Amino acid sequence: MTLAALYEEHLEILARRHSEAMEAAGYSRLLIHSGVQRLPFCDDNHYPFKVNPHFKYWLPLLEHPHCFVDFRVGQPPRLIYFQPEDYWHKTPADPEGYWATHFEIELVAQVEDGIRALGRDLGHCAFIGEEACMIPGLAEENINPAKLLDELHYYRAYKTRYEAECLRRANRIAAAGHLSARDAFTSGGSELDIHHAYLQGAGVLEVELPYTNIVAMNSHGSVLHYHGADRHGLAVKDIHSLVIDAGASFAGYASDITRSYAYRDGVYAELLHDLDHAQRSLVNMLEIGKEFAEFHWQSHLLIAEILQRHGFVDMAPHKMVTEGVTNVFFPCGLGHFIGLQVHDVGGYQMAPRSQAEKRDPRAPFLRLARKLEAGQALTIEPGIYFMDMLLGELSRSKHSSRVNWDKVDEFRKYGGVRVEDCVLMHENRVENQSRDAFEALLARKGDGSPSIDFSAASV
Repeated sequence: MTLAALYEEHLEILARRHSEAMEAAGYSRLLIHSGVQRLPFCDDNHYPFKVNPHFKYWLPLLEHPHCFVDFRVGQPPRLIYFQPEDYWHKTPADPEGYWATHFEIELVAQVEDGIRALGRDLGHCAFIGEEACMIPGLAEENINPAKLLDELHYYRAYKTRYEAECLRRANRIAAAGHLSARDAFTSGGSELDIHHAYLQGAGVLEVELPYTNIVAMNSHGSVLHYHGADRHGLAVKDIHSLVIDAGASFAGYASDITRSYAYRDGVYAELLHDLDHAQRSLVNMLEIGKEFAEFHWQSHLLIAEILQRHGFVDMAPHKMVTEGVTNVFFPCGLGHFIGLQVHDVGGYQMAPRSQAEKRDPRAPFLRLARKLEAGQALTIEPGIYFMDMLLGELSRSKHSSRVNWDKVDEFRKYGGVRVEDCVLMHENRVENQSRDAFEALLARKGDGSPSIDFSAASV
C-alpha cells in the first residue's frame, strides 16, 4: 500500500481511538495544540521548536507552531493552520500532501485569529498541550485531563500500519548515518568528525534529530548519555572503541540505534562479539504475551554469563543477578517503547483506563513493563559499562573480592559496549527494523552481503 493509503487507514483508527477515549472521559470535542516557540531568558532567538507529540500523531507537521487539530466526535477533523506573513523566517507552505485532503483546513495569519477560529463553544471540550492559557474560559480540569491522556497513551503502544512504515523509514535514514559514522571512526576521525559524518550520511540537520547524538570514544562510552564531542583526533595507538547512539525521524516517528566498534582485534572486540550475540538472542526470545520485564532480567543473566566468561567476576551468573552485581555493569533498562517520542509513552499503562503502575525498585530505570503484543514497537539495548562511580561502590561492597579488578581496570579505557535495535512485534514474528535497514543498505551499496554481521565487526 502507498503511504497515502496507509495514512487514511491510520486516521480512521485515530478517530475511533480518540472518540472512545473522549466519550469515556465525558468530552465531545478535543483541541490539540501544536505548541509555541520559546525564547531563552534575555534573548530574542528561539529555542528549536518541538511539536506536541499528540499533534503529530494526527498529521506530519513538525515545524508548525500555533496550529490546532480541532476534533469533534462524529465529524471530520479540522485544522487551524498558522501561516503568518513574515520576512524574518521561512513561512509555512500552503498545506498539501497525502494528509491534507482529510482535514477541513482554515488558514490564519495571526495567533489571535487562530484562537478566534476555535469559537467560544468550549462545553465538553478538552485541551491537550502546554499553552492552554491562550484559550480563555477553558476549565482547568479540561486541560490535559489524566483520564483522557491515560487511555490515549495506552493505545499509542499499538502502531498502525502507517506508523510501522514511518518507523521503518526512520531506521533506514539512521542506518545510512551509522554507516558514514563507522567509516569516519575507522579513518581515525574525532568525535566531532564522526558526528558530522552521521549527519551527512543521514542527510539531516542536527535540529531534525529525534535526540542528541551520543558519540563516545574510548572511556566516554561509560557515560550513558554522553553529549560531549572531542574536536581533535587521537593518535592511532590511542584509539580503542566507539559507542554511537544515534537515531533519525520520518514524519515525526523516531528510530533509536546504537552500535559499538572495536578499533582493532583483541579483548574489546571479543566482548563486543559476545554482547552482540546476546542482543540478537534477546530479540529472538521476544514472544507475544510475555511481560517485557522477563526479558529485562533475562538480559541480566546473559550479561552475567559474559562477565563470568570474560573473567570480570568470579560468581555464578544467577547469583550475580540476585545480588545486584549485574546492576553495576548494566544499570539501565533493556528497552522502551518507541514511536512519536524516542522514549514513547504507555510503558507502565497496564490497562486503557488506569493510572500507570509503579516501577519495580529493583529496576528503577526500566521504561517498559507491559506484556508484549502485536503492533508494539520497542528497542532492545543491552550493554556492559565500566563506570567509575558504580565500580567504586562495588569495590566497597561484600562482593569486591569476587571481582578481577585488574581485568576491570584494563577495560576502563573502553568505557562500555552497547548494541541497540528497534523492533516491531507481529503476531507470528519479530521484525528487526534496524538490522533490516543495515542489510538493505549494505546490499544496495555493494560493500557487503545481506548476511554481514555489521554490528559486531571489528575494525
